[in-house]
This record gives sequence, structure tokens and C-alpha cells, in this order.
Amino acid sequence: MFRFIAALLAAQLLCIITYATAQAHVVCGNRVFPTTLTMDDPGVSDELSLPTINLTPTPSGESNSYGYEWDKTITEDLGFGINGNYVSQRGAQNLNGWNNISVTLKDQHPCIDRHPHEELVWSVGLIRLIPGTGAAQLRNAGAIASTGSTAPTFYFGKGLGDVAAPYLRPFAITGELSRVISDSPAVSPSGWSYAVSLQYSLPYLKQNITALPVSRFITGMTPLVEFAVNAPDVGPPSATISPGILYDANTWQLGAEAILPADKAAHQAQGTGFIIQFHAFLDAYYKNWFGKPIINRNLWK
Repeated sequence: MFRFIAALLAAQLLCIITYATAQAHVVCGNRVFPTTLTMDDPGVSDELSLPTINLTPTPSGESNSYGYEWDKTITEDLGFGINGNYVSQRGAQNLNGWNNISVTLKDQHPCIDRHPHEELVWSVGLIRLIPGTGAAQLRNAGAIASTGSTAPTFYFGKGLGDVAAPYLRPFAITGELSRVISDSPAVSPSGWSYAVSLQYSLPYLKQNITALPVSRFITGMTPLVEFAVNAPDVGPPSATISPGILYDANTWQLGAEAILPADKAAHQAQGTGFIIQFHAFLDAYYKNWFGKPIINRNLWK
């Protein structure tokens, strides 16, 4: 599995690095909001995450997943996403198979940039977990959900380019808030899911504050920390904190984070895990259907 993933990453890099320009991520004023790893960013775009590797030790062994996400724009502000992952569990019982598929419909409000440093963007979305699309072996063992859910979600991003202190301006905050509504609360309870990230963009520092006497590789990095909570209506909440780093090239992003349990429930379920993701900006090198909106229109205008 790991040899396959390494070969896949090498092939993607070889194909992608030949392109010189990109229109990546969510842009608002002078701010570029990168793709975060444990939560979604506040915009819509034509992008592909493949693979997303999540390695998690558990009390009885380990639970790893190898995921994908494809995001496609319908209009300039409206898009949909499809994501899933292959699950491999080792421990008291050995399980392998695909998780349930999730689909997301998201609409991005035009960014608020009445001056270049305001840097505020938000979106609303609807996430649907489709029951029965995962492996029966995992479902019967209780490793994946046996019932579906629908989650209205709010996403936001705010850059600090308007603060007085120059070296604080590269900071940005992104977040999401979801109300997860279960198809069958007696089987799987409804609940709240929320997350926030704090980022420090070295590309922003270099481009808008000061030239740095370091290599281009260093100035492509964004250190960050993500905090995520799942709070079911029945049972204790579970929280994780994920420090890591993102590296942005012209047409792709590579990110890695540790995933640390941050409360008692999370400690009981897992040890310190890791997530690694390769993310390609399809609009940077596909100028056809895969890299542009199906309808060349903004619904907000």
C-alpha cells in the first residue's frame, strides 16, 4: 500500500510541476486561504485531494484510512464535492473496505474586500453522508456508520491583514460549524461538529510585508494548527488538535499534521496520529470542463 501511494505521489508531481501558473485556493484581497487537512476551506474551486493518508493508533491496534476528494465548480460561486476513503483496521479484528461516500454542495459568498486587507470570506453548504455505500464488512462490525446524515454547514475565513502590527498580518483564521442531522438518531445520534484553524502564511509575509532572506521553499510554507470537536447529542464530545505545516507550489499543495487527542473521549479512542495530503489545483492545468465552472456565471451578481 505504501509503495503504491509513493508511486502515485511521484507520478502526480511529475505531471503537475511542468505547469507554471495557478489560481489556487480561496483568494480574497491579498489573502490566499490554503486547503486545510481536518476541515474544509471557506470556498469553492476545481481541486483534487489524492491521497489523504490518515494513520491513527488505537488501544487495540491501529485504524488507517486512504482517502480522496474531488471538488467541481458548477458556477463561479457554487460547487460540489465527492469524498471517501479506504479503511484498514488492525487489532482485535482485522477489517478492510471502503467507507460511506459523502457529497457536499457549497455556495461561496463574494469575499468582502472593500480594501485589500479586509480579507473576509464565507460560504454555506450541505453535506450528505450516503448510507449503504461503504463496505458491508465495516458496517456490520460497527466501524462505519450504518445510517445516513445531513449536515447544514457554515464556513468562514478571516485574514488579519488589517491589523496594525505588520508581523501579525500573515495570521488568518478559518472555521466551520455543522449541525449533523442523523437519519435515525436512535441508531446514530445527531450532534454538532465544529472546527477552527490558526495559520501563519509565509507567502503572505513575503509578498505583502517584507522580503525574507531564506529560500523559496521556506517562503512557500504555512505553519498552522487545527482544532476540531464532534459533539453528539448523546454521549461525550471528542476533540483533537492538529499542528502541522502546508507547502504551496504553483499548482499543488502538500500538507502534514499530527493529530493529538485533546480530551478524555479522544484519548480513550486513539493515540497521536498523523495525516498527510497531496492536493492538486485542477484549474491550474485543466482549462476545459475539469478546471472551470460548468456555467460561467456568479449567482450573487
